[in-house]
Amino acid sequence: MGMGGFVYGDPNTTTLVLNRAWLEWSSDFGVVRLGRMPFSWGYGLMWDAGGLWDDYGTTFDRLEYRLHLGHIVGALAYSKPRKKSIWGHKNDADFFTFYLQYDNPESDVEGGVIYEKQTRSNRQGGELLDENPNNYPSNSFLAADTPYPLNNNVVDLYLRKTVSYFTLGGEVNWMTGEANNYKNTLSKNANLNALAATANVTYEYHKVKGFIEFLYASGDSNLNNEEMTGFVLLHPNRRAGFILGRELLGKYSSVGTDPGKAGNGSMVVYGNQDAFSGVYFFRPGLRIDWSPSLATGLEVVYAQKASVKSGEDRALGTEIDLGTDYSVYKNFDLGVNVGVLFPGKGVISSMAPDVEKTYTVFGFRTTASLKF
Repeated sequence: MGMGGFVYGDPNTTTLVLNRAWLEWSSDFGVVRLGRMPFSWGYGLMWDAGGLWDDYGTTFDRLEYRLHLGHIVGALAYSKPRKKSIWGHKNDADFFTFYLQYDNPESDVEGGVIYEKQTRSNRQGGELLDENPNNYPSNSFLAADTPYPLNNNVVDLYLRKTVSYFTLGGEVNWMTGEANNYKNTLSKNANLNALAATANVTYEYHKVKGFIEFLYASGDSNLNNEEMTGFVLLHPNRRAGFILGRELLGKYSSVGTDPGKAGNGSMVVYGNQDAFSGVYFFRPGLRIDWSPSLATGLEVVYAQKASVKSGEDRALGTEIDLGTDYSVYKNFDLGVNVGVLFPGKGVISSMAPDVEKTYTVFGFRTTASLKF
């Protein structure tokens, strides 16, 4: 399954798969890259290559040319994130990308602007959703009636600046063009106008690091009109809380009709029928490095739906997480996380509309990493 699969909990993952391989040629005239490669941008609202404990990572079949001029990098790229059939354009997609990026370590400032033209086939069910409509809502990342972009433009800007002990940054992503819904109930393609944004402030002084993060991804309270506003391309790694963001299973995750499957977890699919919830969350946190080998962190996550239908509850919940990382010796690390989630009625009503009472959820996780 590679970076698109589950890290744990999937009994069917019994093979080792090579999922990225590419060639890179550098010269005085620029850098050319070709192959199946990862891609990250900004704070990862739409593109995120993923890390050690991430479930997902952006991977493209891509041809890219980069030109480095001092602190400025310009690039042109053609990507094919999906090519299901060799006949025509069934389950096909093509992305054309241009970006400018500025990175100056001397002044501690980084930023960039990217434009991408995205085109997808009319039934792009395979990219964001299970390809078999009979499986809905089981084994699916998004809902059967979720909107999806068809022929759209993406403009994204980000900026990060360090001043003394503070690092301030943010990213804004605007998506416009044409969209449809997976049920194909619209008489014509809908107008797409969706927005996502994040802001981050970090304070680091010696062994203490504090941060505040805010993220917003627009929702859509009516998927049956000709105006689509749901930001469905929010990268699945952009989630908060190891219970709410990773493990909590809603109506449109893989619990569905097959509760034995491992769940994807998501923060944007808790809308009622014919609605896409979107999300906004607020996440403050604190980390203390007690020694070079021991650190402890505390986070609080407050999340709500970005868009609701009449009578629908916004609250997704509040979560408190506490974690400790310990380096046993060089290249071998252990971690322990405990958390408590107070789920909102917006989650409960999506999972079981006839249940009014909310229940406290407790979580416990251990990790071990060995690098060699």
